[in-house]
Amino acid sequence: MNDQILKLIESGNYLKAFEMIDKLEDDDPKKHNFLGMIYFNQGKLNEAKEAFEKGLKYNPIDSDLLFNYGYVLKQFGNDKEAWRYLMRIHDKDWAVYDLLGDTQFNQGNIPMALKYYSKAAQITDNEEMKKKFLEMYKKEKKDTKIAFLCLPELDNFLKDIVETLSFVYDTKLVVTTDGKTIDEAVKWADIVWIEWANEMAVFVTKQVPEIESKKVICRLHSYEVFTNLPEQINWSKIHTLIFVAKHIKELFHELHPSVDTKELDEIVISNGVNLEKFKFLSHIPGYNLAVVAHINYKKDPTMWIQLIAKLKEIDNRYKLHIAGDFQDLRYKVYFEHAIKELKLNENVVLHGWINNVDKFLEDKNYVISTSIHESFGYNIGEALARGIKAVILNYRGAKEQWPNDLLFNTLDEALESIIVSEKYDSERYRAFVEDNCSLEKQILEISCMLKNEFNSKERKGINVTPVVLDGPVLFFLL
Repeated sequence: MNDQILKLIESGNYLKAFEMIDKLEDDDPKKHNFLGMIYFNQGKLNEAKEAFEKGLKYNPIDSDLLFNYGYVLKQFGNDKEAWRYLMRIHDKDWAVYDLLGDTQFNQGNIPMALKYYSKAAQITDNEEMKKKFLEMYKKEKKDTKIAFLCLPELDNFLKDIVETLSFVYDTKLVVTTDGKTIDEAVKWADIVWIEWANEMAVFVTKQVPEIESKKVICRLHSYEVFTNLPEQINWSKIHTLIFVAKHIKELFHELHPSVDTKELDEIVISNGVNLEKFKFLSHIPGYNLAVVAHINYKKDPTMWIQLIAKLKEIDNRYKLHIAGDFQDLRYKVYFEHAIKELKLNENVVLHGWINNVDKFLEDKNYVISTSIHESFGYNIGEALARGIKAVILNYRGAKEQWPNDLLFNTLDEALESIIVSEKYDSERYRAFVEDNCSLEKQILEISCMLKNEFNSKERKGINVTPVVLDGPVLFFLL
């Protein structure tokens, strides 16, 4: 019957379509999608919007409803909300990516717009789409060169940023410990981005003379503030210091009062979750708990054992699934001992390191985070993006980063959050990430920062005037 209704709508026979639609159950999301389509074709945008909204209450991941609702929101000029619902479509076609590109372009997020237009152009034979991407790429591409410098195995947080910015800037991601390679990258660049305020920052600011004529950005994540590395960096060579969280900035100044950064621009740009990698689904309370983390002292993994042991006493159906590797063999010894002593063989599953986190989280009801310190906590953001409730130890800064009702201070509070509390709202969890820590938000803030680097009146380094460049996107790993 659905095919018949669709044909009637396409032919403009709305009266007959209404008759057939009326026979569908009210909780059938297709019913409200059909009604919305008719209202839209009749120019009744408010009625169409309401119909699509009602349908999404019955199925929040229906692709047709998400697309149509996003399209209508775009007609109202609400690009942010249109992006929100279009991003929730699991299997996106070129038309979805085209609309996503529009939502980003209209919000001034040119790198993300080009990224989505590029995706659309790659998966369609539509010549107009290909032309749209190429024309915008030629218009927006600049000859500004950015070298991203990072030590090996520390570039995970950079890849999405470099890939996206490469649609507007010429970029090189240089992951190395080789001094000559670093020298060459600095000579090539107009802007040097030093990832982590660690040994790379010390070397570049003290051993690479060419840095004097460059605009230099350093991004400080977390562990650096607990070392003496900040005292070893020549901060006079750096123009902008990025912190990934407000509490990390506070800790930096508390623990390193002798470091003079008065001449620097200090900004906070939160990490961003790439929502394309995490499919939104409605989850419910259940018995599958998950941990996604390296197993080390910072994560306080002994609390995982205590938590699942308590839960087992209440209901043996609770299982703790751990996706992570042992970074300290002492914890491996303890886990094996504790699991045996507490008879948790059926309640604790050690999966080892997991590459496909999205798939791993598919059937989980809760993600547990017991870290004593985090600068962000991607495992938390990724769980919320998936619609999974996170149970989060209240580390310093957590109240400013996550919904406060998800935080706990004691083991009893964690148990209450899992067992007693009936509050479970997948849509709210996803929306929190969309509003506060998406990749789109991060890229937009970085883009604004980069523009300010070249618009500032007082600056060291060369004066770069952006011009149109007709050439390929560059993405290097040296």
